[in-house]
Amino acid sequence: MRIGIVAYWFNRGQGVVARQLRSALDSLGHETSVLARPTRKTNIEPSRIDSAGVWAQAGVTAASDYLIPIDEYVSWAAAGSLEIVLFDQNYQFDEIAHLRDSGVRTAGRFVWEQFSAEHVDPARRAFDTVYSMTACEQERYGRMGIDSPRVHWGCHPDVVAAGLEQEPGGRDTGQVSLLFPGGFMSRRKPIAAVIEAFRAAEGDELRLLLKAQVDRRLTEVRRLARGGRIGRRDKRIEILAEDLPTEQYMRLFAAADAIIAPSRWEGLGLHLYEATALGVPILTNDNPPMNEIVSDGHNGLLVPGIPDGEARSGIPAYRPDVAALTVAIERLRDPGLRAQLRAGARQMRAELSWERTTADLGTLLTGLSGEPS
Repeated sequence: MRIGIVAYWFNRGQGVVARQLRSALDSLGHETSVLARPTRKTNIEPSRIDSAGVWAQAGVTAASDYLIPIDEYVSWAAAGSLEIVLFDQNYQFDEIAHLRDSGVRTAGRFVWEQFSAEHVDPARRAFDTVYSMTACEQERYGRMGIDSPRVHWGCHPDVVAAGLEQEPGGRDTGQVSLLFPGGFMSRRKPIAAVIEAFRAAEGDELRLLLKAQVDRRLTEVRRLARGGRIGRRDKRIEILAEDLPTEQYMRLFAAADAIIAPSRWEGLGLHLYEATALGVPILTNDNPPMNEIVSDGHNGLLVPGIPDGEARSGIPAYRPDVAALTVAIERLRDPGLRAQLRAGARQMRAELSWERTTADLGTLLTGLSGEPS
């Protein structure tokens, strides 16, 4: 089939998911094309589309604006004779409904912290199906009256290969290196709680690298690392705010003894799959969807989540219990525990197989096309 993808096209969650989706569709023998959606002009990285490295691919059309005009959708779909189009986090329901009315099958996927009851009816008009990638997302849509097929996300082979290149024992440096993947440093990241917990942890061998893609909130982060305006800087904490090339970022990730990844909420939590693919243990809070991937004492450590308001859609937000997070950080000083968790991460990598993701996509497409499986 001829299948289109509409999503961001650069090194962030949605863009990475779109690129990996495309690889799965290609492996199934479909002909794919991408309509790359730029970020908003008011974004911290305005009108962003990447065309370097892994993003330099054939069949990628740059849209003119974040709100893509309807004629661009129509002309792009017509030029590629598209039969199905997959959308990620796209609320242009009227434009998508127009495309659907023209005979193109449409499937949408949303992060549950933004999709709310007001979007249900417009989404039904725009999409043949709204699919899910996490159990909590699927369950919530079910309560909204949406029968949402699930595409179980998995560990992409390219990321797994990067993890396999890491030599056994390569982390034996005398230090315990912990990575906090801060991404765009959004409200979902409980940065203050993580830094407070780490500063309270005992162990000169502990190191925390706070990795962000942008310099948002850096003044706040530096102040927190100092322990306040008149505090003393914790020299065990390093801050890196740079959008690294994919390969370099994966090497940085793979070199960590564990990632510290508590979250007030998550959509998919791509970094959790990346850590698993790389065989890196995860420390996070015991809330969905994080606890769908992390099993306490097996491939990571879970700490209690404390209710902390709501996300935009009304789902509950949580912050990690700081004292429990400190204890968990200190537990990672034990090399035996780290070895146990790394072994568990490798086992979880096998469970979160890309073959299952590809098979689920095939089932989704079969349902959209109306063809017998």
